[in-house]
Amino acid sequence: MMSKISDIIELVKAGLISFRDTNFELVRFESLGLAFGAGLFLVLVLFYKLLWGRNKFSHVGSGHRISKEDQQGKLTKLIFLIPKMFLGAAVFFLLVSLANPYLPKTKIEKLIESRERIDLIDVSPSKGWEFENTRKSAGQIGREGYLKFLKMREDQNDRVSLWYFSEEPTRVEDFIIYDDNYFMQAEDMPYVVTDPGTTLLPENDKGNQLLHIMAPKDKIKMVLNGGGTNIVKALNAVISYFDKEGNKKIKQRALLIETDAAVDENPEKQLQELKKRRVNIYFLYIKPNMVGEMQNNQGKKLINAELLRKQVEQSGGKFYDVKSQRSLENAYRDINKLEKAPTSIVRHLLKVLIYQRPLMVALVLLFFAAGLGTLIERFGENP
Repeated sequence: MMSKISDIIELVKAGLISFRDTNFELVRFESLGLAFGAGLFLVLVLFYKLLWGRNKFSHVGSGHRISKEDQQGKLTKLIFLIPKMFLGAAVFFLLVSLANPYLPKTKIEKLIESRERIDLIDVSPSKGWEFENTRKSAGQIGREGYLKFLKMREDQNDRVSLWYFSEEPTRVEDFIIYDDNYFMQAEDMPYVVTDPGTTLLPENDKGNQLLHIMAPKDKIKMVLNGGGTNIVKALNAVISYFDKEGNKKIKQRALLIETDAAVDENPEKQLQELKKRRVNIYFLYIKPNMVGEMQNNQGKKLINAELLRKQVEQSGGKFYDVKSQRSLENAYRDINKLEKAPTSIVRHLLKVLIYQRPLMVALVLLFFAAGLGTLIERFGENP
């Protein structure tokens, strides 16, 4: 019981403090007419009572004169008026609550226009070779740079889809608004996809004659008859996905491609198809390991970097020749800058209703009016 009383006291105290701290210069009223009408009605009822009402206990000319000793003094009359004063103040604050007071509040919202992007990462066996004497595979270097890029894009409201490809394209994540789950999917994606029997793995190259895949074991995905770099098939899949699942309301679309371009076919036709669809192309050409390419393919699968640059630029895209970790970071930094989403500021005018504050004051005053009235009625004359 005592805990409930304590809770009530704390609630009342909090309400009174809120009322005290209110900036009354900012207060506006939503239903001022209703409160005015109710107040006018109460005034008319009071006038009727004073002018035409009659005290049922006594009336003028009853035949009895009240002696001076029994008449109320001025101090007594004043004491008897105190409950009525509390009651009048309570009615006033009730009318204030009825007027539905509020504080105007402006909420500023920053709207970021969403952009749609597909990230297409090459995980062919050639990405498992060492990149430029870094003691890391090209796949690992590329992934570390890509994850830093995703961190740059955290607040850009991107609608993104994650893919990787070797011989076959694989969609890791459907179009979603970028979040932590997307980052984790990218982090867990393999660096390399290859056939378990390939001689590029050291355990299969008994004579130790070839350059081996040096990617960590947990980042190598074994797929029967896997391997290869079929960028044409991957781009066809991406184009189809843009057409079927792309949001038509989003005007800004982009495709990010990271590959060493040790490809099976020339992607010129697919790049032109992307241009027709107004997809911005960002092509990160990771410098291939020439030793590995000459040992395995005699360089036949490599597209000339200048020819590839020309094809990308003719498609309206940006070509980045990545020869070091620094150039990769600069490339991603430039893409982030070019893909900045336009923002707009919207101001919302809100109403913070505060009718509870004068209502609490009214209830406290009513409590005092009732309490004092009861005491005076018991020990004196009914006020």
